[in-house]
Amino acid sequence: MVAVGERTADARLRALALDIAGGHGGAVGKVHSAGTSQCPTAHKELAGALGDPLSAALRPSFEWYYCRGAFFHNDAHYDGRLFGVWCIVTPAMELVFPRADVRAAVAPGTVVVFDPFEVHGVLAPGRTVYAASDYQSANASVFLGFELDITPAVAELFDIRNRIGPGLVISSQTRIDATSGKIE
Repeated sequence: MVAVGERTADARLRALALDIAGGHGGAVGKVHSAGTSQCPTAHKELAGALGDPLSAALRPSFEWYYCRGAFFHNDAHYDGRLFGVWCIVTPAMELVFPRADVRAAVAPGTVVVFDPFEVHGVLAPGRTVYAASDYQSANASVFLGFELDITPAVAELFDIRNRIGPGLVISSQTRIDATSGKIE
């Protein structure tokens, strides 16, 4: 359950992202918050990129995130909604979902919507495991994070059903190998 699109950020959003990238190196491998906001310009731009029915499900608040690579993790605290990131500034990176065998090339303008319970990481292109040494001198990637309510139309689009079948149930308590993304 991953959707990828494209939307170039306006000059004001790029300037904010560059300021975040320049002022916040942050610990390698961790995703850091640079604050939340309600930005009508970002909302309008993202709604245009997402189109119907996703634009109607877009929540009004956004959170700025930055990282220099990100070890494998999930965002299971976003229960009952889909999560998205809009890449504003980044060196060449990939958003990797190892269990789903999906890799999304991330460049400025990339928009990715996904199930926050799914294990993911931000890796250098072609990497299959996370290694902190790959990102020691990397510039920060800056994303504008957003949330989508799971309305009936969104559930239909992403084939979301209220069912738990046999197999693994992922939660905020699930132990994830930070280097490989495997469930422990």
